[in-house]
Amino acid sequence: MIHPPPTPARSLLVGTARALLAGAAGGGLAALVVSSTLMLQTWIWGASVARGLPSDRSLLWCLAWSGTIGIALSLLQRRRSGSELPEMSETLAELRQPEGLDTHQGLRQVIGGMLALAGGGTLGPEALMTRLVAVASHAIWKGADSDLLAAAMAGSLGLFRSPLVGGAALAGHQWQLIWRWLPGTLGGLAGFVAFYGLSDLGEGMRGVPYAWPSDPSQRISALLAAMLAGLAGWLAGQVIKRWRHWLQQLRLLERFWWIPIGTGLLIGLCLWGLPLAGFSGENQLKPLVLQEWRLGTSVLVLSALVKLLMVGLCLETGWRGGQFFPVILASSALGMGLHEWIPWIGSIDTWSAGVVGGCLAVLLNSPLLGLVLGLTLLQGHGAGALVIGLLVGLILQRRH
Repeated sequence: MIHPPPTPARSLLVGTARALLAGAAGGGLAALVVSSTLMLQTWIWGASVARGLPSDRSLLWCLAWSGTIGIALSLLQRRRSGSELPEMSETLAELRQPEGLDTHQGLRQVIGGMLALAGGGTLGPEALMTRLVAVASHAIWKGADSDLLAAAMAGSLGLFRSPLVGGAALAGHQWQLIWRWLPGTLGGLAGFVAFYGLSDLGEGMRGVPYAWPSDPSQRISALLAAMLAGLAGWLAGQVIKRWRHWLQQLRLLERFWWIPIGTGLLIGLCLWGLPLAGFSGENQLKPLVLQEWRLGTSVLVLSALVKLLMVGLCLETGWRGGQFFPVILASSALGMGLHEWIPWIGSIDTWSAGVVGGCLAVLLNSPLLGLVLGLTLLQGHGAGALVIGLLVGLILQRRH
């Protein structure tokens, strides 16, 4: 008996259902691993870290733990090419290649990423999430369905609490498949909800102003502040980009297999002396904006700049992870510090979001992804200034 070919509507329905399940599985797996890693981080550095506040550990404790994890990373990656965790953009680029993903060192990459996060590295979890799900999906499907793998990876980005992040990140060059990746992202978001619940989904940061000023004079001030913040963000993005390029030319990890130990000791020193400079930063933004964690203006700006530099140093010396969370936190903190220096222009939310927009314009090739990430991670805080800062950064970037 010959079965008739499936209708386009049926193929669409089946494909969407498969992508939804793959996204949910990817989101659930990433949530489990990342949650376990953050629990270990909390155990090492204290419960205050989970609330975005400084660790209460001593200098000796900080140096001992971060140095020990640096030793573990050095031994894990020693003389093994490709054992470092790729960044999210590198994993997505591999996904678009005809030959597919190279998962030969997948387990070492995932373990290294977990150690770097638990050790307080100035890194975000997105690189670990996407690589983890990519390796697991590739092992299950053997690369037979790259669209399902993409849907699972989109689901892993549900940690950003936005159903659009996965689609914006994955579908940047192949919009015709967005109908499969978007359901996967929704499924992944559902997987994360199973772990985190709905308590803070979409609520934003309580007590923080969202609206653009209604008074005409305040609007002009806010517009000027957003433009200046966008310029400052673009400069911050250029700093981290050139810093990483310089470090790459030194090839520190290739020349000195023990360099992660030195970076670990520096991380420990930062966690003790400049606590804002460590960790990924997604939990640090709210207490800063709501002034639950008060820092002097000079300390705030210094911490923000050191955090930007530490992102590049970690990534180029064996402490591998993502850059989105720490860069956005550092940019936001830099904007807060600039507002305290120039309080008569704009407001704190305008400066904070504007610097984030200008910085993301430099570090991301996709303006859409920069917009979605900024809106999501800032939880709608200073949305108008974010857009203006992003536009200023894009204009400067194209003329640079």
